[in-house]
Amino acid sequence: MVEKTKLTGVGIIALTSPFRWIVAMGAIYLIASGSIGILRAWAYIGVYTAGSLVSCVLLVKKVPGLLNQRGKIQEGTNKLDKCLILIYFLFAIVVTPLIAGLDYRFGISPLPFYFLYIGIGLYFVSLVFSIWPMFHNPFFEGTVRIQKDRDQKVIESGPYSIVRHPGYLGMLIGSLPLPFVFGSLLSFMPVSIMISLVFIRTYYEDRVLQGGLEGYTGYCQRTKYRLIPLVW
Repeated sequence: MVEKTKLTGVGIIALTSPFRWIVAMGAIYLIASGSIGILRAWAYIGVYTAGSLVSCVLLVKKVPGLLNQRGKIQEGTNKLDKCLILIYFLFAIVVTPLIAGLDYRFGISPLPFYFLYIGIGLYFVSLVFSIWPMFHNPFFEGTVRIQKDRDQKVIESGPYSIVRHPGYLGMLIGSLPLPFVFGSLLSFMPVSIMISLVFIRTYYEDRVLQGGLEGYTGYCQRTKYRLIPLVW
């Protein structure tokens, strides 16, 4: 079902954020590396941009109203969640490409070129789990809160029948490509912190929803895994 809601300025901000992220990440990596001719970096930038363009078309067509909601931090968002988001994107956009770029410059822990293909594969998997939940969950905002103003309900269709937080699964998988595409074993260090933040945020949101969203406790009994099928 296609929404008839028009995309607003706030929605455009949410829609275009991946392009701003990849520009910043690419610039930081290339400057830190001391070279603008790194093929694996440009290959990933191109793939990431193409994937973002496809997702933009799908989201604008299917869920423009949700983009309008995701374009800003809504009232009722906890300070802890704001802090977790800020730290995660600081590591994703700044710290990881900076370390990877310096690793390339000084040749500390390079990875062979073929690891690029692993990174690109992981990126496409993460893209699926990042946008698929949005087609099923009209309450898929960018922050954690009980959306009483929008009469929030439990969603159990699509990826929500597999795990309770498929969007965070997309974020988790989306953290993994960076060391592979940038060819830096050393950059797994900041990525490990990013992954830890995803687990913390998943646990936090799950607790918030169990405590404040009607029907969520029953949903937890039916869908046992928070983030990773058969694991957690």
